[in-house]
Amino acid sequence: MLEVVRTEKDTFLVFDRTPFYAEMGGQAGDTGTATIDGHAFQIVDTIKDKSGRVLHKLAADSKQVPANGSTAKLAVDVVRRRAIARHHTAEHLIHWALRKTLGSHVRQAGTHKTAERMRFDFAHFEALTPAQLREVEQLVNERILDNAKVACFETDFDQKPEGTLAFFGEKYGKVVRVVDVGGYSRELCGGTHVSTTGEIGLIKIVSESAIAAGTRRLEIVAGQAALDFIAEREAVLANVGSQLSAGPLDVAKKLDAVLAQKADLEKKLKAFEQKAAAGLSEELAAKATLKGDLKFVSAVVSVDAPDALRTLGTQVLQKLGEGVVVLGAALGEKATVVAFCSPAAIKAGHQAGKIVNELSQKLGGKGGGKPDFAMGGGKEPAKLAEVIQG
Repeated sequence: MLEVVRTEKDTFLVFDRTPFYAEMGGQAGDTGTATIDGHAFQIVDTIKDKSGRVLHKLAADSKQVPANGSTAKLAVDVVRRRAIARHHTAEHLIHWALRKTLGSHVRQAGTHKTAERMRFDFAHFEALTPAQLREVEQLVNERILDNAKVACFETDFDQKPEGTLAFFGEKYGKVVRVVDVGGYSRELCGGTHVSTTGEIGLIKIVSESAIAAGTRRLEIVAGQAALDFIAEREAVLANVGSQLSAGPLDVAKKLDAVLAQKADLEKKLKAFEQKAAAGLSEELAAKATLKGDLKFVSAVVSVDAPDALRTLGTQVLQKLGEGVVVLGAALGEKATVVAFCSPAAIKAGHQAGKIVNELSQKLGGKGGGKPDFAMGGGKEPAKLAEVIQG
């Protein structure tokens, strides 16, 4: 071990050589252990600093730090490394499949590979259609089944094979590393990869979205992460099928039938509600008080939405002819009030906006509107009856 590097929060170990991959090119750094003088130190991340040193981050609960010059046995978490490698090689295949499906204008615009999933950002001018997403996924999985060899080799930048992709405006040195997948995908890359495409297992596209104008993002899982993704979706489908009493292949048909039945019931319910509202409007209009040539209705009613209260008020005013209607309803933890004034009522000095404003203030809220109609409310539904009748 050469030295210990400390920051405000973390402690890092530096060795003369290491099998650990430091985070670079969008690939997560390795984790594992460093065994020194019989003690196993947990390495939770690996990065490079500006001077090129590979920094092995110690776990936060490490209570001791080894001395400089100690001999260390370094062991990478191979299972995690292989999971990351699957996602990295899958990224190259995704890039190839996108260019084949959408065109050569597709350019990688950013990427991140971990053991759990891979993110791939690329230049494209519109959202991918479901058919295009299926094609990309199918192309990649076909290449995985082919079990093509993945070759990594170094060469002079000027001697790289024709068709090798290099992006991001990277500054490459004289010698570069080429990753060749089956002879059809070649990119300059310094990350870890599988030996053959079959090691990836399979991939699933989890999501597609826009992150900026002209830039799209794919979220992808590979290998065990893809199997876990499929298992989770199958469990959800099985649960839905169980609730619908339908097999996996019949779920869509059964769901369509349930939704159609729901729509029919909602239509019938709406008709019943309209009929009930008509009856309620008749009842309220019958209880109107006459003041001069105008009829007045003030009442607290039960409705399930502000729009229903507004509709009811309209119906009551239509039955009154000329007059003023003030209705209130408790909706959840709030009170809603509406007021309607006919032309003759407005001419006589009554204004719906002023009425609602005054009532809303008494209910701990605000509201207002036009002379003929206004709506408002407040946070104190318990005062509704007192305020409306007062």
